[in-house]
Amino acid sequence: MGRLEGKVAFITGAARGQGRSHAVRLAGEGADIIGIDVCEQLVKGYPGATEAELQETAAMVEEKGGQMLAVKADVRSFDQVSAAVSAGMERFGRLDVVVANAGIFTYGRLWETTLEQWQDVIDVNLTGVFHTIKATVPTMIEQGEGGSV
Repeated sequence: MGRLEGKVAFITGAARGQGRSHAVRLAGEGADIIGIDVCEQLVKGYPGATEAELQETAAMVEEKGGQMLAVKADVRSFDQVSAAVSAGMERFGRLDVVVANAGIFTYGRLWETTLEQWQDVIDVNLTGVFHTIKATVPTMIEQGEGGSV
């Protein structure tokens, strides 16, 4: 039995990289996963994650003995994040761990960065974390069992 047996983790940016690593590791400790990713290219010159990669993460979680609800959702949209949390609650019935992992960066000189590129970075890296916390923490408080962000 793992340290997270019977627990559920919500992870943003779960299709690959650190998000995938978190999902697989937490599943190995017994957690089920609600994993979201935008599954599209947001940064010019750097390929975005794909839905196939998100499904590959889900398969890796299952190999570790966990279950994963894989949802294509954009952290820049509170409604999409909230809908993913609701779907996860419907499937798993609880929420214990939140990993606000989604993040992007832009290449190049700061003064050559477009306003749109800058806004995308702010919206994913800052507003996305706010959306994630706002959508998840009330559920953990209502459960009355604590949680980890």
